[in-house]
Amino acid sequence: MDHRSAIVIADSHEIIREGIASRLVESCEVDVVAEASDGYSAIKACRQHNPEILLMDLSLTRPSGPETLTKIRQSNPDLKVVVLSSDASISNAFFVLSRGAIGFMPKQAKGMDFVNAIRAAQSGYTYLPMDFLKEFVRSRRNLTRTGNIFGLSPREIEILEACVNGQTAKEVAQNFDISVRTVETHRNSIYKKTSCKCFKELASIVTAM
Repeated sequence: MDHRSAIVIADSHEIIREGIASRLVESCEVDVVAEASDGYSAIKACRQHNPEILLMDLSLTRPSGPETLTKIRQSNPDLKVVVLSSDASISNAFFVLSRGAIGFMPKQAKGMDFVNAIRAAQSGYTYLPMDFLKEFVRSRRNLTRTGNIFGLSPREIEILEACVNGQTAKEVAQNFDISVRTVETHRNSIYKKTSCKCFKELASIVTAM
């Protein structure tokens, strides 16, 4: 590496920020120019220091992690963002990559995984953990077969969008002239295919498709 990369680390827990910073400084050609405990301070730090890399937790608050990512990418589209998440699901990975992140990894990852993620970002490469790659590739293949990355059927996509827009199962059933039980069957299938557990996560799926 010909130069040291300026990096901002954003996580609500100080001990986690310090642990990550210590490992990265020890193992990578980086300078930690700022640490942030919430979305607002992460946005401010990126504006002040103009880092090359931002390592951020998706569960940031004030504003939320997804909103923070969007705002930062809008103001600095060249910033390389690596996102951490306690919920290391494929749907979250697709979501953050669709929002412009260059890497995604579980917050519980090993120290060497953090090092590999930052080294990949420095070289301009997208990073996903090894155990994610097989599932990620399988999901990507669904895109060529079905037109969406999760393998949802056309009817499932319609029901997904209706549910995310706030319609109840009864309203969806009436609109599509199907039974409430059929709506629930489709909804359970959507949850299974996308690895989502709640409507909040499903909203991110609509954005990623």
